[in-house]
Amino acid sequence: MKRRGAASHPRPGLPSVNLLSQSEFDRMAVRRLRKRFVAGGVALVLLVGAGWFVQHMRVNDAQKLVAVEQAQTSRLSSQTQTLTTIKTFVTGVAAQKATVSTTMAREIYFSKVLAGLRAATPSGTSMQSISVTLAPDAAGTAAGTTAPAAGAPAAAGASVCPGPDPFQTETIIGCVTLSGTAVSRAQVGELVTNLGSMGLFVEPFVSTTTTGDSATSVTFSGSVGLSEKVYSHRYAPASATATTPAAPSAAAPTDQTTPAGGTS
Repeated sequence: MKRRGAASHPRPGLPSVNLLSQSEFDRMAVRRLRKRFVAGGVALVLLVGAGWFVQHMRVNDAQKLVAVEQAQTSRLSSQTQTLTTIKTFVTGVAAQKATVSTTMAREIYFSKVLAGLRAATPSGTSMQSISVTLAPDAAGTAAGTTAPAAGAPAAAGASVCPGPDPFQTETIIGCVTLSGTAVSRAQVGELVTNLGSMGLFVEPFVSTTTTGDSATSVTFSGSVGLSEKVYSHRYAPASATATTPAAPSAAAPTDQTTPAGGTS
């Protein structure tokens, strides 16, 4: 027969008896739940406190940044107020430059006109008198009108210079009326050819030629128009000077007369 082991025998001892009432068990469960709620509340308070601290630090950083920006704004505002006078001065200078450019845009180099006449005059030809009259549109706003743009056809009646073809005239800004003596009519024709080929003058026209008693001299008189190349463009902007002629401006008509026996 199989022998029973020691584990098969019941251990000796007294039976256990639970003497606590059910209400005590309930109170113990309530205490455990209370401890758990307290621990959870403490954890929640710590979490909320940590979140508040982080948010407070972020708000402080933002406030410091706002204070720095406000100080920068105040400094820049004071500098702007200081530079306002400079801006006003620069604006005034720009307005004066625009006024000068507009007013002096049609300044004419009369020295260039005289040099061109001298270069076109053949040897042996003498200029007795030279006078220059500006066209009304070249005189600018003296009569209260606005001059047309450069290159535009002249208005009716604006031409002050007779030409060889009265039905086909070119745009001129003034007229040079001249008179003088030449050795022959061939020299007068050479003078007209030279004036027409220079580009500085347009529509050269000899109205009268008279041969003297000695038949060795010819007295002539005529006129020639001035092209826009006689403008100086000294006061026009660099870009406008390089691309388009300067804008019209006020300029009074000018007459210049040389004494008898001018160039030869």
